[in-house]
Amino acid sequence: MKPYKNLSTPMVAAIGAAVLVGLLFLSYVLSSGVLHRKDTGIVLQSGAENTPTVSSGSQLLTAQSVADVTIGPDNAQKVIASLTRPEAYSCVIENTLYYTGGSSTLRCHQYMRDNLVRTDWLTEAGAVQSTLLRAGDTAYTWENGSTTFYKGTWGEFSDDSAAMLPTYEDVLDEGVVLSSAGRQDIDNEPCIMVQFEQEGYRCVYYVSAASGLLKKAAFYQSETLVRQVVVSNLKTEQPEETLFVLPNGQKLLGENTQDDE
Repeated sequence: MKPYKNLSTPMVAAIGAAVLVGLLFLSYVLSSGVLHRKDTGIVLQSGAENTPTVSSGSQLLTAQSVADVTIGPDNAQKVIASLTRPEAYSCVIENTLYYTGGSSTLRCHQYMRDNLVRTDWLTEAGAVQSTLLRAGDTAYTWENGSTTFYKGTWGEFSDDSAAMLPTYEDVLDEGVVLSSAGRQDIDNEPCIMVQFEQEGYRCVYYVSAASGLLKKAAFYQSETLVRQVVVSNLKTEQPEETLFVLPNGQKLLGENTQDDE
């Protein structure tokens, strides 16, 4: 029998939270109202005015199509709804919380392919500290260097919230009224900027038209920046299969998947 420990869904969520450094940081983010929604990805909407025609298989076409559209508060949500996330990618996600007298930063590396998502939480030096891996509706988590892991049901946790990443598709929700919108390049990448109020915060999202992923987000109380999220080192190649192997050697990709019991 392979060594692992079964956990209830609430316990898996608790363990996922426990790997985050700084209880103050975690408490703030979980109470900020920006970690929502299980569904990820955008379905192309048809028949919408001022919406670019986009092939879901061509991110370059997406960027070019968006470049040909004048973007404002009246149509930015429709344009964002036309974007699609890549089927496979990896990126670094950096969360910074600002408070009186200083700031705290949390970094993770996330990998996605074949309905598997791995999130590695990193130390200040950039080494892997702990891992949370979703395979379908099953969650696995372990500390770096461990030969055992915890296993439980994924539940209502989203892949975005596992990385403390705002789900930008929330701007498509009914009731979200954009105060401003437009186009802005970040790191030579064409992005759609949208700004709106949500649960006492002024939220500013920058969504990449090239990748269909969130590029940057900022949250303000009045004019004070309280949280910033930056996504970098994006690669749309399939991550290596070795990233989806459990500490006991069990492979979660391919036909050679072993029984973990």
